[in-house]
Amino acid sequence: MTPSPRVVVHLDEREKAALVLRNTKNLLEDLAGVEVEVVAHADGVEPLRTGSPQAALMAQLADRGVRFVVCENTLRSRDLSEKDFPGYVETVPSAIVELVVRQAEGWHYLRP
Repeated sequence: MTPSPRVVVHLDEREKAALVLRNTKNLLEDLAGVEVEVVAHADGVEPLRTGSPQAALMAQLADRGVRFVVCENTLRSRDLSEKDFPGYVETVPSAIVELVVRQAEGWHYLRP
């Protein structure tokens, strides 16, 4: 039996957030059993904040099992906290480390 595909999506540019979320939605719709994690750092954390134009689509994706994580290093450097993000957004100490670990675990890497 083939294991379900796992995809880690890298978001570090504010202007690519809509594309990342559309790609993620397409993965869920077109690839049965896919597991997706969106990892954001640098300017990529901004569009994931509460009240952003992407909030409705993010909530839909989170309801479908997409994991959203933001980098604690970025949050510190921008004077942000977990409270600036919807409740389903998690933090990781380092986005870069998260990306490396996921790839070492066999996750497919996507950077739109």
